[in-house]
Amino acid sequence: MSAMLSEIASEILAYFRSTHRLPGARLRITTLEERFGTDPAVTVAVSELAHAGYVATPDAGTIELTHRGYGALAQGEP
Repeated sequence: MSAMLSEIASEILAYFRSTHRLPGARLRITTLEERFGTDPAVTVAVSELAHAGYVATPDAGTIELTHRGYGALAQGEP
């Protein structure tokens, strides 16, 4: 499944794995920008993760790990 994700999207999921291992865990977009830069590819990656169902976007400044995203992490993806 992770092969279908861009490199940055996979890195964002890996960041969740290393820092926030629970479903419903949230990251601020500003945290992602500090970690990955303000490259538009980060925004595209977040959209990609949301479209795949790995994260939800409860508001414009936050992403939340979904149960599907947690399951991917638990299975060793990406």
